[in-house]
Order: sequence, then structure tokens, then C-alpha cells
Amino acid sequence: MTSPWDALTLPRAAVRDLFLRVLGLVFVVAFLSLHSQVTLLVGEKGLLPAGEWLDSVRMSGASFFRVPTIFWLVGAGDGVLRAMSLLGAVLSLGLVFLVLPRPCLLLLWALYLSFATIGQDFLSFQWDNLLLESAFFALFVAPGGVRPRRAPAPHPVAVFLMLFLVFRLHVESGTSKLLTGDPTWRDLSAMATYYETAPIPTRLAWWAHQLPRGFHEASSLSTFVVEIGLAPCVFLPWRRARLAVFVAMLGMQASIALTANYGFFNWLSAALLLFVLDDGHLDWIARRFRKPLAPRAPARRSDARTAGLAIVAFAAVPLSVVPFLGFLDRSGGLVRETLPIARVLWAYRSINAYHLFASMTIDRYEVVIEGSDDGGSTWKAYEFRYKPGDPMRPPPFVAPHQPRVDFQMWFLALRGRRPREPWFARLVEKIRDDPETVAPLFSVNPFPDAPPKEVRIRVEKYRFTDRATRRATGAWWR
Repeated sequence: MTSPWDALTLPRAAVRDLFLRVLGLVFVVAFLSLHSQVTLLVGEKGLLPAGEWLDSVRMSGASFFRVPTIFWLVGAGDGVLRAMSLLGAVLSLGLVFLVLPRPCLLLLWALYLSFATIGQDFLSFQWDNLLLESAFFALFVAPGGVRPRRAPAPHPVAVFLMLFLVFRLHVESGTSKLLTGDPTWRDLSAMATYYETAPIPTRLAWWAHQLPRGFHEASSLSTFVVEIGLAPCVFLPWRRARLAVFVAMLGMQASIALTANYGFFNWLSAALLLFVLDDGHLDWIARRFRKPLAPRAPARRSDARTAGLAIVAFAAVPLSVVPFLGFLDRSGGLVRETLPIARVLWAYRSINAYHLFASMTIDRYEVVIEGSDDGGSTWKAYEFRYKPGDPMRPPPFVAPHQPRVDFQMWFLALRGRRPREPWFARLVEKIRDDPETVAPLFSVNPFPDAPPKEVRIRVEKYRFTDRATRRATGAWWR
């Protein structure tokens, strides 16, 4: 093997099957996580009611194709939202057990896109987009049939599409760190504050934060090595080299997952990395357990399928640049010229830009909601379940579930600004007027008998304690 094309032609039938099963598990988690909070987020009494939003969109004259969601047809009542999220979890099991994988993928893509469309701020994260893009391109590698247990390997062009997604996820995340001009990435100090300022850190983040500056500088440098230096290597024809790339990239995902809660993002990214491997790697592992992979029938590749996949690939590569133009074109000329294309791509979220941690947050500001029922003499804080609050409470492990309100609270006071988002204003109103609706957000209700007469907002700067302080007081934050 001497060319990247040779690497694409290596069989990946077992890799494909394993990826689809893991992707199915990610969808199960995504839909069940959504089910547990969807009415609070966008339900009839939610923070951003989807029904009201759809009514306003309808009045603006937008069509189904500009705002693609099945909730145009079935409504967005609480019962419908819960039922559809459960339906998504059930359909995901079809992918886990490789039953009708192509129809399951298509339905999962359409259903999750429907939720992402009406989810507004709460489903606007890059991993929501990555899940949709992964499902979309997985359609080209997925086998047909009802139970394709011994399906042949996917077409090399379809494998390219999956590897191209892995490549973009890494290289765009790496180059965006340089293109934004963030000084902490340029002087390699970014990781010195990362663990402390992640939206919902874990307790391992506290320990990582205590490591010496040299470790953080090395971690910052290694991030560039993995994201920019190794990204093109996913196409290498040499198996051992790709195995090393896989281990390095998987190690970075594991380190992120251990120190911060980003929902299903790291699990999904790890699943995509499977395409860096081929069936030879999986067979080597299987033989260690004396269960070599069963041989697969050779694939029959029609000229029509090859031509169709080639068209998809030739379209996907240039289109993938459009969402990323904001980082490449500082004058904004190309961004304006390609705006119609960008709007279509954003509507369907199946070709996206990825710019993870492109600009680092130096200081952590937390929004604290307090209530009083005695005219302001005594104030009691509302303690969220997952985001930092009580300095004595250790940072939690909550992924792959994503508590989306706790996560959005991190964005409210970036750089100490005053929180102004509409959903937050509605949250504050509901604390006084409809406390039962928002009660699931809080670990303890400081006003169990009646809502507070007054509510105030404070913005506090949080920092991890050092070892001496934690040893003396037990506090994780100050």
C-alpha cells in the first residue's frame, strides 16, 4: 500500500458494524437525556416553549423546508414531546441491534433534527450538530436489509466521507484556536485555566488544575499536535501509523471526558475514530480472545453507486468550508456571498463547522439566584444540581447525560456580563410564579412552603481551591 486510496479500500465491515452499534447507544442516551428535561426546556410551560416559537415562525411565513421539524405536523405539546423522545430511544435500539439500520438512521436523523430545530438555545451545541452529521454520513456506510449481520464492507468513498468528518472535527478545532488569535493558545497557557473554567467540570478537573504549569503547557502543545498534526494522518495507508493516531486521538477524548461533562460528545467522537482503524485491527484484538472475525463476502460495487458516492463526496468537501468561513475570511466578504448556502446548511445541520475551545475563558463567573421572604433581610440561594454552587460540593460526573439548563448557565455571565437571555428571565419569573415547573433544576428548594417574595441575581467569581485550602476546609471552590 502506497497511497491514501489503498487505506480506504481496506475492509471495514466489522468497524462499520461496531460504529453503528455505538452510534445507536449514543442516540439512546441523547434521546433519554432529552426526555428527562424536554418539557422543562421547550414544553408548554417551559423556558422556551416550542409551541410559541413555532407560532411565531409560522407567522413570519417560513416554510417547512427552512424550518425542518415534524412538530409542524404533530404539535409541540408536552405529551407529544415526551412521546417523540421515547420513540427516538426505541428507534436507536434498532441501530444497536443492527435491525433495519438504514431506515433507523434516516428516522433518527429526522427526529433529532426536529428536536434540534425547536430546541433553540438548548440544542445549539456542537455535539448536537455532530450527532446529526454523523448520522447523515453513516447512511452511506450502513448496509441495507433487515438484519445485515454479515454485510460486506462499505464502499471506499463512503469510508472517505467518515474519515473526512474525523479530519474536519480535529483540524477545524485546532486551526480555529490559532485563527481567533486567542493569546492563551499562542503562549500555551490555555490548559492552565481550562479545568477550572469548563462549563461543568468533574472532580478530576480539580486535581488536574493542581498540576504544574509545565504540564499544562505540554497539554496545550499536545492538543495542537493531535488536532492539526495528526488529523491528516487518518488517511495514511500504514496500519501501525493509523493505530498510533487512533490511540492519540482516543486519549485526548478520554482526558476531556474525565475532567469535564460534555454530554455524549466524547463518546460520539470516540465512535467516529473507529474508522481510523480497519478490520485487521479488530481481528487482531479478537484473536487475543480466540474469536477471530468471521470472513465477509466481497462487496459488489456498481458503477452507479460509485458515481453517486463520488458526487456526494465532491459536493461535501467544498460545502464543508462554508460553515467555517467565519474563521477564514475576516473581511466577511465570502461569508456574505455564501450566506444563502450557509442558511440551508444550518437548517439541516448535516455539514457543520467545529471550533471546540477556540477561545479560552480565563475567569469563571457563576450566576447565583437567591430569594427572600422577609423583605430582603435574609437571602437563600437556589442550588442547581450540577453547575458549581456550594463551594463544599465536589464537581460531579454527569455525562453522557447533559443537563442543558445547568450548561447554559455557564454562558450567562461570560466575562462577568449581566445575564439577559429570555429563557433566564423566564426561569426567574417561574421561581416566583410557577416554582413546581422549575423545581427539578434544584437539589434543594430553599422555599418549600411558598415561593419567595423577592428574587435577586448575583454574579460571583469562582476559583478552584489549592491543596492546602482543601485539606484544611474540605472546600473545592472559593
